[in-house]
This record gives sequence, C-alpha cells and structure tokens, in this order.
Amino acid sequence: MNMRGLMMLMGFLFFIIGVLTWINGPLIAFSKVAFSLDDNKTFLIPTVFYTAHLLAAFPCAWLTGRLGAKPGMMLSLLGMAGGCIGFVLCSVMQFYPGALAALFVTGSSVTLLGITINPYVTGMGPFDSAAWRIAIMGLCNKAAGIIVPVVFGKTTLSTLGSTTRALSTTTDLAGRAALLSHFAHRIVLPYLLLAAGLAMTALVIRFITLPPLRFHAMEDGEAQNPGQQPSGHGQWLLWLGAACLFLYVGVEAIAGDAIGTYGNHLGLDVDNTKFFTSLTFCMMIVGYLCGLAVIPRIMSQLQFLAFAATVGMFLSAGAVLTSGMLSVWCMAGLGFSDAMMWPSLYPVAIRGLGRRTLHGTAITVMATSGGAVLPKLFVWLATMHDFRFAFGIILVPAYLFILSYSLWAMRITADKGQAAGRDATLPDIPAL
Repeated sequence: MNMRGLMMLMGFLFFIIGVLTWINGPLIAFSKVAFSLDDNKTFLIPTVFYTAHLLAAFPCAWLTGRLGAKPGMMLSLLGMAGGCIGFVLCSVMQFYPGALAALFVTGSSVTLLGITINPYVTGMGPFDSAAWRIAIMGLCNKAAGIIVPVVFGKTTLSTLGSTTRALSTTTDLAGRAALLSHFAHRIVLPYLLLAAGLAMTALVIRFITLPPLRFHAMEDGEAQNPGQQPSGHGQWLLWLGAACLFLYVGVEAIAGDAIGTYGNHLGLDVDNTKFFTSLTFCMMIVGYLCGLAVIPRIMSQLQFLAFAATVGMFLSAGAVLTSGMLSVWCMAGLGFSDAMMWPSLYPVAIRGLGRRTLHGTAITVMATSGGAVLPKLFVWLATMHDFRFAFGIILVPAYLFILSYSLWAMRITADKGQAAGRDATLPDIPAL
C-alpha cells in the first residue's frame, strides 16, 4: 500500500472512531426517553464510554505490541460491532445496565483502534508536520460528528418530540410501555447496519498489506539524537500533556455531547436541540481548516495551541454571560478551539519516547477518560447551581491550564534553540 492509500485508510478508521464516539450525544437523548432516565443517569453514557479508555489503555497497548497493528485493527472493529449489537439487544429489552456494558465494550474497542493507528499517523514524517497529518485525521473524525447527529436525528430520533409529548399526557401503564417499546425499537436498524459495516471493514483490512511501524529508532543504551529532549523534560511533557488531554477531552465532550441538554435547560425546543451537536462539529471543521492553513508555515503547533486555548477561555466566559441561542453559539464555538487540541498536544506529549511510543500513547489515550469525569462533574454542578455556572467553573480553568502548558512547552523548546514544536523527528515508516 502506498502512502496515499495508507492515509486514506487511516482517515477512514478515524472516521469510524468519530462515528462511535460522537454518537454518544444523540444516544443521551435517545436513552433518556427509551430507558426513562433523569440527567444524572443519562450522562452515565459518556462516563462509561470514556472510563473504558482509562481501564483498557494499557491492556490494549500490550495487545497491540503482541499482535501487531493489523490484527489490532481487525479485533477493534469486531469489538465495536459486538458492542453495537449488544446495545441494540439491551435497548429492545429496556435493560440500561446491559446497554452501558455494551458501551464499555465499544469504548474499549475504540481505545484499541486509537492506540493502533495514532502512532502510524504521527510516524509518517517529520515532527513539525505531525499536527498537520493528525489534523487531516481529525477532519475525518469530526466529519462523523457532523453527519452522525443529523442521520441519527432524522432516523432514530425523528419521533423524539412526539414521543416525549405523548408520554407526558399518557397515564396508562400499558400505553406508556407501548410508546417506550416502539421508540426503543427505532435504534435496531441503524445500529445493525453500523455493526455490519464494521465487520465488513475488518474483513477488508484482513486482505490489505500494511507496512510495519517501528516504535523506536534506537535500543536502550544507545545515544539519543541531539534533537531529542532530555528525559526529565520529556517525562514532564508527557504527563502534563496527558493532563491537558484529560481536560481537553472533557470540555470537548461537554461542548459536543451536552449541548443539546444545555439548550433544553435554556428553554429551547427539543426538536431543534437534538441537532445542536452538529453545530459544535461544524465549528470544529472550521478549526481544523484554520490549523491546516497555518501549521507549520505560519504558526507552530504549540503557538496555535496557545491561540486556541485563549479563544476557548473567551467563548466559555461568553456562554456564561449570555443566554438563549447566543449562549448556545458560544458553546458550539468551542468546537473551533477544541479542533486542534489533540493534533497539537499528542505529538508534543510523545516526542522523543522512541521505543516507549506505545506506552506514551496508552497514557494519552487514558487521558481521554476526561470525557467521563468532566461531563458528570458538569451535570452535578448544574443540579447544585445552574448549567451556565457549571459550564464556566469547569471550562475556563481547563483552557487556562492548557494555555499555561503551551507557553511552558514553547519556552522549553526555545531554551534548546529550536522553534516550538519543531525539534525532534519520530521514526518514519520504512519505505513502502
């Protein structure tokens, strides 16, 4: 497979990760009605999904190291298909704990796929363009974030408003049970088609020849490249970078998954709020395009990270200080700020790890558990105060921390006489 074909395959796999990740927003709206849940129980969906990232990261890294990239990709896709089928069965039976267990399987499979393919994309070329390559993958991922809520909203959630209104006026237990059962069955066809597509993709990968990716350029005891960071700085870059990723994924999950619930609490029509997730991802596409245009020709990836974090702080404050659709648009605008966070943070965090790249990748994937913690914290604070207060008290400090990290990382690289984010080169994939 040539480089263009490999990029296309990686892009499609990132699209799949996006489908399984960003369907959580519509699933929150679906599950609240189908399982008759309150907000706290409904938000167990992103909590369980991202907790799987935390618990499965190191086992998945070990599995990838033992099996190799292609078997890891196939196993992850089949695991996602199984998770989708399990969620369908539990939805039809209206068994919420089982549905959460199926989501855990799906989240673990997404973790395995992410650990398998992220080093591929980073290792395809020099470090200074790593954010550019990952941004291309991010576009594929976030394209799913735009498409999935619309498709899910037009199919499974098309009767959400009418079902909610009917349930509010129906007191007969048998009538309510019939309404809930009919609504729950609307997820069957879309999810079974998704499971079939995932299984077919695994079969296609079985017959594709992939180049091996070397996760180290040297063995232990050999001299480091002059351009690599000292081990002390490298460890701080990894762990503080992972902390930034924890916060970024959490605020991204709030902006993407909770925006519909946020709109509902502002008194906006439920038939409109179910599409609000797509607003966030439209802004993410804008953010990716801006990043692709300026990195690394005009700004380094760390400079763009500092810019995005600053914009995120102002938009978070704007969402708190305004109301109605203006507040929703400020929340959706965070998609612009969040778009280049992973492309900018991940290469810096794993820079110079060499043979420990899989280990570092596992740590960064574990950091995505922020998507489990911060949305739950957001809902808890919202019940104690209100949604806008909870939004501001979480997001403004999170973006401030990311801004501080980007400025510190730029200073570290400047001290080494190098432009921020333009020093080390990761091992390349061998000639194809």
